[in-house]
Amino acid sequence: MGKHAYLILAHKNFNQLRKMVELLDYPGNDIYIHVDAKAKEFNPGDFKGVTKHSRLEFLPERISVNWGGVSIMRAEIALLKAATEKGKYNYYHLLSGMDMPIKPQKEVHEFFEANKGKEFINLWEMKKSAVSRFKFYSLFPEGELHFRTRILNHIFKGLQMAVGYRINRDVDFHFGSQWFSITDDLARYVVSKEEWLEKVFRRTTTCDEIFLPTLVCNSPFKDKLYHPEPVKTQKEVNNSNMRFIDWTRGESIRHPWTFRKDDLNLLESVPHFWARKFDENVDNEIIDALYNKLKRE
Repeated sequence: MGKHAYLILAHKNFNQLRKMVELLDYPGNDIYIHVDAKAKEFNPGDFKGVTKHSRLEFLPERISVNWGGVSIMRAEIALLKAATEKGKYNYYHLLSGMDMPIKPQKEVHEFFEANKGKEFINLWEMKKSAVSRFKFYSLFPEGELHFRTRILNHIFKGLQMAVGYRINRDVDFHFGSQWFSITDDLARYVVSKEEWLEKVFRRTTTCDEIFLPTLVCNSPFKDKLYHPEPVKTQKEVNNSNMRFIDWTRGESIRHPWTFRKDDLNLLESVPHFWARKFDENVDNEIIDALYNKLKRE
């Protein structure tokens, strides 16, 4: 049925990550992991012997990844480059180290074989508030998480708005979830556009939800989307990228709900293959429950 590449962005909770890797270890999978350069406690030796079937590769060049920063896009491209250089995969699945699989890998492979050639990206209707991310020059593209640099970005964007200054005037932008499952053709297309993506997004903020939808919707790959129509809001659950993310209960508008043990029945009932997010420091029981269930299947 062909091989799949799992691309994982990790930055903490490496015991939790180890469990996820074990569940992704499957004869049809290889696993590529980028660990944030700021994660000083990470030791790749702790993962020795974790996989029995899959190639497990930690990217040697680690980027310092910041929430809302262009660094996220760069880390994703680095993962795509690492995987496409190693071979040709039927699908490339981007996950966070805070995700968990919720279905057996056999079921995942059967589904993607049945839908071969489709691209799994969750598109959202463009929000008015999102436009400032890419239409105005940002002084601090990596500074959205920090109050001072975020305020300075907003002040400088306001000045640009007042005088009618814009960047990226000739780009038709689109909006969607960061997480994807894409074909080999699209993965290689993204890598081939690295220079253009850098030019367009290097002075933007929170572009992780913009760069891939923009690239895809301005290419022939748009016709291959599993769900071609954007949903009105990220809170609208659908199967477009086969990830279950609960934005209805999130702790803030920036973060989705962190699943707890009481969510097990819900997670078992949905048709998706992966869910996010999980945090062993919030509730490790739900992680262990999914781990033990899938290990038996």
